[in-house]
Amino acid sequence: MALRRWQKFFEQATLAFAGACSGVVLYLALFPGFYYMDWIFFGFMLWGTVAAATLCEVLALWIMARWKRVKLSSLPSRSPHFIVGMLVLVSLLVGFKVPLYASFLLARPELEEAIGTYSDDLDQIGRSYYRFGIYAIRGADRGCHKKDRVYFRFRNDGEAAIIYSESGIDDLCYNSGNKGHLVGNWHWMKED
Repeated sequence: MALRRWQKFFEQATLAFAGACSGVVLYLALFPGFYYMDWIFFGFMLWGTVAAATLCEVLALWIMARWKRVKLSSLPSRSPHFIVGMLVLVSLLVGFKVPLYASFLLARPELEEAIGTYSDDLDQIGRSYYRFGIYAIRGADRGCHKKDRVYFRFRNDGEAAIIYSESGIDDLCYNSGNKGHLVGNWHWMKED
């Protein structure tokens, strides 16, 4: 029946769209800048657009059923549990900052090597290093006049940084945005 082929097409399209939105959110969650206003990505992009796509799927099937004069309830439909489960999993991963920790752990050895090699002349980091893991760094500096604090600022987001600080970041000098601890003496921040 042609209607069942269309139904399968719409279901696969909705699943692909939900997967693409989840992938974009997971990619953005690899960077500290995401966590300043992550609720926008959850509320509008992930949950909102996937819900809209699901409603479009239901509406398209309803129109097709009316056109073919078939009861929509007679069509076997897939359970939406998989899409909801995928969105919940992505939300939990991002809520616990798993992508950020994973991307940092990949960059950590190179960041520590840069601190060890260039601790006296941090300007060299911007000239000789451009990538630490997946992070594109535009430079490093000591912020807030702390000798033990090094900011690794991102090339495409100068208000976000990975910070090495032995004294913590409670007295961080920045426009209040969001900040947090990663591992050991490593922290992240995103200015407002």
